[in-house]
Amino acid sequence: MISERLRQVAARHRHELAIVDGSERITFGDLLERINAAREWLRGELHLSPGDVIAIALDNSWPFVACCFAVSELGGVSLLCNPQWRAAELAVLAERVAFRAAIVEPRLAAEWNRALDPIPNSRVLTADSVPAEGQPDRPIQPASEDAPVIYLSTSGSTGLPRIVPRSHRNLTANARNVTSTLDIGSGHRFLCIVPFHYSNGLNNSLLLPLLNGAVMVMLRRFTPSACADLIHREQVNTLIGSPFIYGSLAASVGDASLLSSLKHCFTAGGRIPASVVETWRARFGISIRQLYGMSEAGVIAIERPDPAQASSLDPLSPDASSPDASSPDAASPDALIGSPIFGVEVVILGPDGQTLQPGEIGELAVRSDGLLSGYLGEPEPSRGLFLNGFFRTGDLGCFDAAGNLRLNGRMGRVMNIAGVKVHPAEIERVVEMLPSIAACHVDTVPNGSGGEMIRARVVPGPGAQVTRREVVEHCRRHLAEYKLPRTIEFLESSPVTIGGKIPRSGPSPAI
Repeated sequence: MISERLRQVAARHRHELAIVDGSERITFGDLLERINAAREWLRGELHLSPGDVIAIALDNSWPFVACCFAVSELGGVSLLCNPQWRAAELAVLAERVAFRAAIVEPRLAAEWNRALDPIPNSRVLTADSVPAEGQPDRPIQPASEDAPVIYLSTSGSTGLPRIVPRSHRNLTANARNVTSTLDIGSGHRFLCIVPFHYSNGLNNSLLLPLLNGAVMVMLRRFTPSACADLIHREQVNTLIGSPFIYGSLAASVGDASLLSSLKHCFTAGGRIPASVVETWRARFGISIRQLYGMSEAGVIAIERPDPAQASSLDPLSPDASSPDASSPDAASPDALIGSPIFGVEVVILGPDGQTLQPGEIGELAVRSDGLLSGYLGEPEPSRGLFLNGFFRTGDLGCFDAAGNLRLNGRMGRVMNIAGVKVHPAEIERVVEMLPSIAACHVDTVPNGSGGEMIRARVVPGPGAQVTRREVVEHCRRHLAEYKLPRTIEFLESSPVTIGGKIPRSGPSPAI
């Protein structure tokens, strides 16, 4: 069980620092006490049964950590939710999963009460009620290694949410594989800035440090100045961020000494612009390495380190035969995603399921103990995603001659917005709820910073008048902020190709 692994680590590091959350400095021993207190609080409030689902919509904080492990020890499953989701989005999710309760930030209580109102015997609890002390150890509810402990939500092929079950085996295997690849230990101090409800945040900013005796330094609200000050104050040496985070810091931090403690920087959630990588190398003397993974499989590949920055904390060293990504002989550097990590197999599949050779582009497929067994409630579609035990990712790419993976796009229509998967059909359905809209098509366009933003092309109904502001305000009532169209085009009719399809911009790789 994932909690047993944490308790073994905590026993070895009981008096060492585990979490810095604002003014609170929590040792591993303190963290176990808070998990005990949260577990008994939930036991008294909810009388949970094994398999009950508890939605967690919390900021990165110690209550998030304590509640996830407490739910696990009671035999429940934590469904990790984005605090930005609106009641309409939550209601769709509630149709897929029967919530027993939700633990949310106080500011979200009203939205969640509306969403859970139709569910009998469900309750909304708030983070300010989570106790920090006062309960002794009790025996942990035993569970199978293959029992789900976390549910993640990801966009499905129809725009409706898909639920990704993550078992005890999946989560411990991912932490073990990354640890074996990067040699994570108590010498690491992680800045935990990617939200924990994302796969990257859960696996690499929460479980990876905690299960290896490292320190989690939490930042609940990102601003470049607050981030830089916290890195300097807490001497953070490991940052697993996103292109947005690195780009914001590059543009805003003038004093390079604020980031001088950083030694290990990884980016995930999208392709990082080469200009940002070069700025970091020139201004801060730090290389940013690509990390590639997904909700269904955890971490899959990590870029090899710059030889000048390899250290005892980071033994994944490049070999002499591996071209540097910036060398003239290397393939396009912005497609490089690194080598498969320890414990993970990757193959490239052709159109008939055959394994392709280096240099040949096909679909990436992955196999490991960190891989899901199937989507919740979708046995038939799930079976079609596996071939001989390999999960078909939907990403297009190839191996180069040195064994590096390179991405070339997506096979499907799912959009990648700053690392978050969004299906256009969800936004199209919301826009077309407006009586004045006859049709809508959603895709992405470049945002000018190396990423993409959402575009809605809208066809008003006959004789109807509609403004951009009306469309945006309507979307904001039904969708999270990151799903809002940033550019809206009004058309007289839907553009179609000769094949009857509405044209769209090229697909983005899921990183």
